[in-house]
Amino acid sequence: MPGLLEIKNLSKSFDATKVINDFSMEVVEGTLCCLVGPNGAGKTTTMDLVTGRIKPTSGTILFAGEDITAKHEHVIARAGIGRKFQVPAVLKNLTVRQNLEVAYSRQTNPFWNLFKFRKAGLKEKLDEIATLAGLSARLGEQAGILSHGETQWLEIGMVLMQEPRLLLMDEPIAGMTEGEIEKTARIFKDLRKTATLIVVEHDMGFVREIADVVTVMHMGSLLAQGTLGEIEANPRVRDVYLGEKEAA
Repeated sequence: MPGLLEIKNLSKSFDATKVINDFSMEVVEGTLCCLVGPNGAGKTTTMDLVTGRIKPTSGTILFAGEDITAKHEHVIARAGIGRKFQVPAVLKNLTVRQNLEVAYSRQTNPFWNLFKFRKAGLKEKLDEIATLAGLSARLGEQAGILSHGETQWLEIGMVLMQEPRLLLMDEPIAGMTEGEIEKTARIFKDLRKTATLIVVEHDMGFVREIADVVTVMHMGSLLAQGTLGEIEANPRVRDVYLGEKEAA
């Protein structure tokens, strides 16, 4: 069965510098794939290529069997690919509830959506996502007073309100406390029951908690892919990445 996302022989160069080099990977629907590797390996650039933020020099990206390589960012988002960046982009002057309502709209002007006719099913969807993100008791609070972890969970909720088929997350636990990381792991375990996720992450303890599949990048290329046990036993991965982390 073909993957929900198929990346084939992808390359990206900026002037004379090749940052992605003949990279291929496949993500099967219903799995959580962690994308790991040393700094500069090309992980975030790969996410930018998948979402259409930048275009590849060569190669193909298929989503649900459709070639999205040359499509615009907003078209890819509407096709069902959602992304949470490392730095949250919540609207701090609005309440948690209003942020989730804004995210539910596909209108280009988010403030217009606050006053338009409510879409059917909005309340049920909002309550479901707020519960998943652990923010039900904070719906009436301004987003600007949330803790760092709560702000990250709110943005995860905002992406989920758009009902993506594939969810991309870039270092979602950066800056979190130990307790917030534990809660985020629980949220992801719930998410992977109903969604397909790609998570860029450096914290191997967190990866161990959540990953079905681990893909390791090095210098813009695929180094290895498999279960965490297979990755940890791979001598090339230990030399290039895990050994470096153990030394640190």
